[in-house]
Amino acid sequence: MKFLRIFFVSLFIATVDFSSANFSIIRDAEIEEFLTEMLKSVFKVAGLRPKSAKVYVINSDVINAFTIGNGYVFVNSGLLLKFENPLHLLGILCHETGHIAAGHIDRQINAINRSSKNCAWAMLAGILGSIFTGSAEVMALPLGYAMTDERFFLRFTRGEEFAADALAAAYLEKSGYGSDVLIEAFDVFQRLDILNGGVNLPVYVQSHPKTSDRISALQKRAKSKKFRASDETSRKYRHILVKLKAYLKRLDWRTALPEDDYSRAVYFHRIGRSKEAVEILRGLLKKNPKDFYCKETLAQTLYEAGQLEESIKIYEEICGKDTNALIKTDYANVLIEAGQRIDFAISLLESAKYEECFNSDIFRLLAKGYGKQKREGLALLMLAQEQMLLRNYRTALELLSVSLDKLDKNTEKKHIKKAKYLKELVGRENFNLTTRLIFFLSEISMRC
Repeated sequence: MKFLRIFFVSLFIATVDFSSANFSIIRDAEIEEFLTEMLKSVFKVAGLRPKSAKVYVINSDVINAFTIGNGYVFVNSGLLLKFENPLHLLGILCHETGHIAAGHIDRQINAINRSSKNCAWAMLAGILGSIFTGSAEVMALPLGYAMTDERFFLRFTRGEEFAADALAAAYLEKSGYGSDVLIEAFDVFQRLDILNGGVNLPVYVQSHPKTSDRISALQKRAKSKKFRASDETSRKYRHILVKLKAYLKRLDWRTALPEDDYSRAVYFHRIGRSKEAVEILRGLLKKNPKDFYCKETLAQTLYEAGQLEESIKIYEEICGKDTNALIKTDYANVLIEAGQRIDFAISLLESAKYEECFNSDIFRLLAKGYGKQKREGLALLMLAQEQMLLRNYRTALELLSVSLDKLDKNTEKKHIKKAKYLKELVGRENFNLTTRLIFFLSEISMRC
């Protein structure tokens, strides 16, 4: 099942600096959608299930990307910012897809399961908590436990790396490009004096073949042609790079203000100059009324500027059944803040919860929504689940106890049953990393 594979990310996560207070998973609908759509196109030519593709961006300057199998790929922000050409990123995604298609992930997972299932569960707890709470501390403890033993820190063999490169070249050719794209991406690594994930990695994880050898192998099928991404793909890629730089505060309006209007709007939004951002975004939408993410950025900016009614109108226009869970969550947040259509806001959050049931923000917003409806018992139950995700188990236990007193015994029986189950689970004397996750994993299994 998909959720059982998520712990495998820890085998590669050493490239993230846990001592840095800035560690986080960067969540942005436009960035994730663009990268995921790119990965879906690779999955299609690779014969994999496109719907399973999902890309997350890690806030790390280290040049790296990795896969955990079953569609999950992680890309460091440092890699994105070094690749000005979206095709270079496509080449890396093809390589990671090669590992998945060739069964390399399954082999590694089976090896870990044979060695220590407890270690796997510990890593799973940390990774899921970190992804959806944005907390390095949540991830660091279980990873520290796992990484004390080199047996659990496996890497792909040199042969598997060459095999993934060859598959990547084949996928690029099927997509209308060639191995030249991946060669160019590896050239970037060489120019940056980066050897397969970073020169600061421990020796025992640097098991990749030399980049020069990989380039030589790919050159045998190269077409000696300069491939270009479409204008639309290049435009979208520039947009996500702008957002990324703005998020990381790498844009300085005093010395290097971005030239295009979208860049300026995103940057002004990031530094709190909402009025200027709104003005620019409105101008852009007059030129291109169908720009979905320009509308989404405007809706979020209006909300943060306190213009809730206008924000709601835009969210109402862009939010549908298949809309990204992050946008559904933002829309629900604005509705709850405005005290409007609370039932609908809760339905949006419940829908988003089944896509991201480890996102603590969703449970916090559900608590606010139920609180607005004066359903105190349900609000407390949601807060308890938020605290479980944040690993505040004593607080969660207290909230569960109070929620049981507040839940209506006639109309909220299923919620009482859930609260009792969670209270029993959290209150166990031998409550450990495995049992902490049973409830949440069961919710994920309902949608996998």
